[in-house]
Amino acid sequence: IWYELYGLDGLKDLSRAPHHQAEQTDETVEMAIVNSRILRERRDRDETKYALIGAVAIHKELQALGYTPPCVKTIHNILVRHGLIAPNPAPQSVREVIDRHYPAFEVNQPGQLQQLDLVGPRYLQGSSQKYYFYNLRDVCSRRIAIEVGKNHQAQTICTALIRAWQRMGLPTMLQHDNALEFRGSNQHPRTAGLLTKLCIALQIESVFVPAREPYRNGTIENFNGLFQRLVLQTQHIAHFAYLQHEVAAFELVANTQHPHVPLNGKTSAEYEQSVKFKASLLARDFKLRTPCHVTPTREANVSFIYRIRPSGKITIASERFPIDPDLAWDYIYATICVKEHVLKIYHQGEIIKTFPYTLEL
Repeated sequence: IWYELYGLDGLKDLSRAPHHQAEQTDETVEMAIVNSRILRERRDRDETKYALIGAVAIHKELQALGYTPPCVKTIHNILVRHGLIAPNPAPQSVREVIDRHYPAFEVNQPGQLQQLDLVGPRYLQGSSQKYYFYNLRDVCSRRIAIEVGKNHQAQTICTALIRAWQRMGLPTMLQHDNALEFRGSNQHPRTAGLLTKLCIALQIESVFVPAREPYRNGTIENFNGLFQRLVLQTQHIAHFAYLQHEVAAFELVANTQHPHVPLNGKTSAEYEQSVKFKASLLARDFKLRTPCHVTPTREANVSFIYRIRPSGKITIASERFPIDPDLAWDYIYATICVKEHVLKIYHQGEIIKTFPYTLEL
């Protein structure tokens, strides 16, 4: 039919270019995007000191200024075109992590799961004093709480957690790694550490992620990197009082000004308000008594996530428990039911073994 209509010219390949070019971003808006990025990178104003510099944050700022911004991807492309960020690298072939039935949590509300991590020691310029940061983050809302101290003793960490929960609210579960400060003593594996006792007293399920797998605490690990870049590596902090001031200032900015992609560009505060979340704040008069003796409720649980070794065993606080060699390399969820004096082993949500277990409180 093309030959009949156009002769030999009708047999030539047609251009595949679109008939209509995509609408270009207004020059004024484009310059606003570029200027926003430059000002945020300089960090020489109070409002940009701890600001994020990515396309999502710039998109939110333009909306607040009354612009009609292009989509986040277009903003990213504009920043690339102006040489302000490098283009995305070509995808590389990487070895995938095999998650054999890893018991991931379904988190859809703030307050369900918080992740805790200890950062340190860190030093201020010209000082040999060690500083430690006790960082807490809600997995759903991305709200953070930061405390700073001069040691990593269990009592210091628990006191910091109490202060954090008094302004952030208590979680249903607290997830953290296997550091001795969190777990207790290897010499007394069935004796609860101070953090475990505190969680039991407050009816919080303490969850230990697999050893040597810090990425399982990815939400707080991601925040730790941001915190170190924006605060510890860029601010000239001379003394402890100023460090405490800057930590509090950054916490406020992170919760009220930093937009998050998983929250559709909302800040933590905006998201919690949109879902009408009301935090269960720890009472201001709550005191951590030492020595700490607690009476467990029936719901008092302490849990561990482990990968079964080829021998079919797992190790909980230096004690070995036989599970099943046929499940080698699969993950299990092991829960100490404190009131019932039993250790329950879950695989794919089903109890596959139980052991008598008394946790000394």
